[in-house]
Amino acid sequence: MLPVEPPCFSAYSLETRVKGSYSMVQNQIGNNTTSSHPFVTPAGVVYFRGTDNKLWRVNSDGTGQIQVGNNTTKSTPFVTVDGWVWFQGTDNKLWKVFNNGAQQSQPRGNTTNSSPVVVADYVYFQGTDNKLWRMKTDGSAQNVINNNSTKSTPFVTPDGWVWFQGTDNKLWKVFTDGSHQSQPGNNTTSSSPTVMGDYVYFRGTDNKLWRMTTDGAHQNVINNNTTNNTPLVTPEGWVWFQGTDNKLWRVFTDGSQQSQPNNNTTLSTPAVGAIEISQGTVGEWTYFQGTDNKLWRLFLPANAIATGTMRPKYYILSVLYSPPGANGGKSGSLVDYASGSTTGTTTSTSSSFKAGINVEASDGLNIGVLKLGGSTQFSASSTNTDTSSENITKSQTFDIKVPGPGADGISHDHDMFLLMLNPLLAVSVYPGNNTFWTMGVDGPVMNIQSVYVGWLKNPSTMAAGVKQQLDAAGLTTADYAQILAANPFAQGGTAIDPNRFLPTPQTFPYEPPFSAADPVFTSSITAQNAVNATNTHSVQHQYSVSVSGTAGIALASLKVGGSLEWTNNSTYGTSSTSTQTATATVGGPAFGYTGPTDVVVYWDTLYSSFMFAFPAAPPAATGAITDAAGKPVGFKAITLTVAGRKFQTFTNHQGEYRFYGATGGTGSLAVDGQTFAIAVGSGKPNPPVKLK
Repeated sequence: MLPVEPPCFSAYSLETRVKGSYSMVQNQIGNNTTSSHPFVTPAGVVYFRGTDNKLWRVNSDGTGQIQVGNNTTKSTPFVTVDGWVWFQGTDNKLWKVFNNGAQQSQPRGNTTNSSPVVVADYVYFQGTDNKLWRMKTDGSAQNVINNNSTKSTPFVTPDGWVWFQGTDNKLWKVFTDGSHQSQPGNNTTSSSPTVMGDYVYFRGTDNKLWRMTTDGAHQNVINNNTTNNTPLVTPEGWVWFQGTDNKLWRVFTDGSQQSQPNNNTTLSTPAVGAIEISQGTVGEWTYFQGTDNKLWRLFLPANAIATGTMRPKYYILSVLYSPPGANGGKSGSLVDYASGSTTGTTTSTSSSFKAGINVEASDGLNIGVLKLGGSTQFSASSTNTDTSSENITKSQTFDIKVPGPGADGISHDHDMFLLMLNPLLAVSVYPGNNTFWTMGVDGPVMNIQSVYVGWLKNPSTMAAGVKQQLDAAGLTTADYAQILAANPFAQGGTAIDPNRFLPTPQTFPYEPPFSAADPVFTSSITAQNAVNATNTHSVQHQYSVSVSGTAGIALASLKVGGSLEWTNNSTYGTSSTSTQTATATVGGPAFGYTGPTDVVVYWDTLYSSFMFAFPAAPPAATGAITDAAGKPVGFKAITLTVAGRKFQTFTNHQGEYRFYGATGGTGSLAVDGQTFAIAVGSGKPNPPVKLK
């Protein structure tokens, strides 16, 4: 079975037929026709031989169709996970080409009479001499396996057994090195066999649909069926096949639950995708060549083995950083995450489960809990790149304000964690070790607590009401330590991880007033995550929490009993385009402050929040601005444009400016609608700019 990612529905040839309590959805993919069965990759891309014999590639929803390298083919291609397409050309040559049509070659000049198959570093095929060949995929070596000949494409198992139809129609089994050859059960076959688990499935020379243990000890005809072709068997135990009546049949391996889904007919072996979610329903897509030669796909719902809930102690919604403060709390510094912000993070639970368990997340799965999507505070949505993760982010109507400390400088003890104390995971387990989860709420509303870093470091200082909530949720000092680890500055660290924290183009002066009697200067900015990502930055943070619940099968599948590992992850690159903002009112320090006098705004890509730090490198451009009379123009918002990027800051009370992080060259300084050319990266102050 070839797994596919959740596809979109195409806009054409769509039909829904209701059978009992579920619906089957079927459509023709891109109005295509085919002369053989399709091949479907894990990424949901369908490769097939058109009725024009062209080698086509199309997304499962019908979009993005191309002819691969202007090639033609006589049979179904085989596509490797790293993107190589192997196929029998209409000239019977054995071709290898990348999925974009590049790097085509005919390794060792081989020819073939049928579709090849690739397992690990070898390609197996029926030569035009009908010999059973094995060749290294780079063409460096090849051999006939134990002098065998074959009538069709062999089937190769991951543990190294080659099953094939001999030219004598006997069903043979041999190890890849040519040893241990046998004819299990003395069977004969009319097409290629299929192996799943401990059984081999094949079309006998009597056209019956046979199932036999791989050691040949036991065999039976499945529900007295006959077939015209090689059967397809899924890990969940369904056998799909073309009957001798050309009907498309599905039957369980034990012969039960046989049906003809949507009354379809077919001319070849179908392909079946992985268990997935489509429009809130779990099921799988089946791809096949109809007797009309149309390329069809059909979605069938699946039945869960078990459903239930898992109740973790808590979940870290976000990490929010305090802006600089002022002694006595005079500055009124505040960061307001309002409608322009969706602070939060991307979360996966897949690392919690044992090897072999396929874990997927879905906000669209209908499994009976109060979902975050119904919350006015935080909501859950699917990610575009990882089916095992959910985006859990602040709703635009939920306003979060983070105040600065009542002391000069930056105090990470005043950073905040947003903790959800009543998360509930709805879990459904399906055949084939497939587990689906979605984040919900245990109760009518989310229980969100804002907890300061300093409180977790010294719980005796924690507000009594907050401490009561954390105690009621069962949090311990060990949990406090895990939560603190999500903030790399909580324990006094100063190193800024360049993969997690990206500098924004915004800085501001942080200088004390002229005298003790003067007010503290306050600057108001709209912080934006307009970072300059020149390459891809990936980061993740993992933490474990105790878990209880009713989803017994899922709980038993956890690597560590009673423990769920949350994985917050982020990948931010040059193509990341989402814009988030927060209004930051930042006041300077109190009179007498002698520390750093500029602050750089960073974007925390993991939790989608803004972090404030003093510069670690000298400014890229400095200078001063005066009015027409030569007097300093203080506390003025200015913008520098250089190499296509804009940087923003304010002048200080002496009219001086400093920009950080800009690339060298000639920049354009804009202030009050006027522009001036200045040097960037020279290491020297620019001459004063005089406004008109």
